[in-house]
Amino acid sequence: MRPALAIEGERQEPAAARLRAIFAAFEACTSVCYRHPAGDLRFSDLYQQAVALLERLFSVSTARNPVLIWGHKDRRYLVAYWACLIGGRALVPVEPETPLDRVRQIALACNASAILVAAPNDNAPPELWSIDPSISAMAIELGSENRLTNHAARRPAPATDAIADDDVAYIMFSSGTLGQPKGIQVTYANLVDFIDWLDVLLPEAAGFSAVSGNIRYCFDVSLFEIWTSWLHRLPITALDHADVANSTGFIRRLAADKVSLWVSTPSIVRLFLKNRRFGADTLPDCRTFVFCGEPLTKAIVSDLFDRFPGCRVVNTYGPTECTVAVTSVDITRAHLLADHELPIGYARAATTLDHSPGTQGNNSGNDAAQEIYIRGASVGRGYIGLPERQAYAFPEGDLYRTGDWGWKAADGLWYFKGRIDREVKIQGVRIALDDVEAHIRAQTGVEEVVVSVFSLDDQPRALNAYVLGPQTGDELRLIATQLSKQLPHYLVPRFWYADFPVTLNKNSKLDRAAIVEAAAQAAARHVHSLAAQV
Repeated sequence: MRPALAIEGERQEPAAARLRAIFAAFEACTSVCYRHPAGDLRFSDLYQQAVALLERLFSVSTARNPVLIWGHKDRRYLVAYWACLIGGRALVPVEPETPLDRVRQIALACNASAILVAAPNDNAPPELWSIDPSISAMAIELGSENRLTNHAARRPAPATDAIADDDVAYIMFSSGTLGQPKGIQVTYANLVDFIDWLDVLLPEAAGFSAVSGNIRYCFDVSLFEIWTSWLHRLPITALDHADVANSTGFIRRLAADKVSLWVSTPSIVRLFLKNRRFGADTLPDCRTFVFCGEPLTKAIVSDLFDRFPGCRVVNTYGPTECTVAVTSVDITRAHLLADHELPIGYARAATTLDHSPGTQGNNSGNDAAQEIYIRGASVGRGYIGLPERQAYAFPEGDLYRTGDWGWKAADGLWYFKGRIDREVKIQGVRIALDDVEAHIRAQTGVEEVVVSVFSLDDQPRALNAYVLGPQTGDELRLIATQLSKQLPHYLVPRFWYADFPVTLNKNSKLDRAAIVEAAAQAAARHVHSLAAQV
């Protein structure tokens, strides 16, 4: 077991005690903590319902096995979250779109003892209630309990066995994994280290009025939103992803709730920037934007600076294995004018980034991009039931190799160059797809791009480019021509596509596979680039 981690050598309080103190502050707080079209939830009611649910969990099983939380954007999710957290049960978020066979795989992979249905009962498929004989499915009732007013009936959270800093607080399962699910374990100490970092990252949070609720709970970027809310007892304005196309309706809710903090992937904010109402005139309280999960583009930041004059734009980076994010930086107009991509930031306290286990970050500069290794208090426990993957990715107890290319400037600022596993070989030449995408993003008018391999007779022959922003064939040809002046011919995609439907995946990132499929339809605009020969 790892020793308890003190932040910057100061705090020796057990992680579970820190979380219980945050939770205890909810008991007497009657302000709203969650706003959703289906109804609001107050902090005091969140406290009482989480306590009641934990008592039910204890009555079903005293084992400290993980608990699945099945649901989307619902007040019940927050109740289930806290019942698991204060009860020492690792919580496992599962989205309703997850196939039932996959839910069963996840439950068995982590040896779950229960499924908490964080949705109205009639929204859950009948098969969920009996998904496995060893797993209890439990409904979370709101009803009249959502407006508890009898303070005499209030009760303290039940006592639990000691929760160690190294016990698992939550498990995130990778949505894109085929075969055995990849469950990523994050401990109580990791979680509290992230929470303490939030106070450093967002010192202005005490003055916020409300927080966005953009991110699905199966994606750990949502922790930026929920923990900012819980630390400062602020309401969350929840975005139901079934309603994501109704940007105007959500913008109205953000304005009415005076949302101050926006958290999202770049892909989500790109959708909202298409709505002219998304700006300071409509949302005067929205002053801080935090991004994670995808490369943040200069086009997005430039639009935000124009729409929200004087706003703060924070770019962050980090894998789920290392508790949400490990670097941050405030993006400035000087970053927009630089020749290279936007930085991902400086390492947070108690965490270090290096190029390998043996280096101390001495290599710097774009030409020295190497795999990023992360060490410190943010590094989680690792994977469930995947010993070979665990041994490779976690060569030491507090060290994680990311599989990401990156480089560090002389001043300690880090830059992301792409995924190692997105390197391909085409006709004997090694090509980093992420690097090609970065060059295309830098072209005028390009909002985002997906680059894939074009194969003929099952052999990779060239590149495809699926571009967001341009709409006409002439615009695509101009981009291809400009790119051919900057890159060798084999790095210029031969086939270019635009004007296709764009969808997001469960982690609110661009759904690359869906884009490729959509662009294959006859309605998508297609151009053959003479600049790239095969």
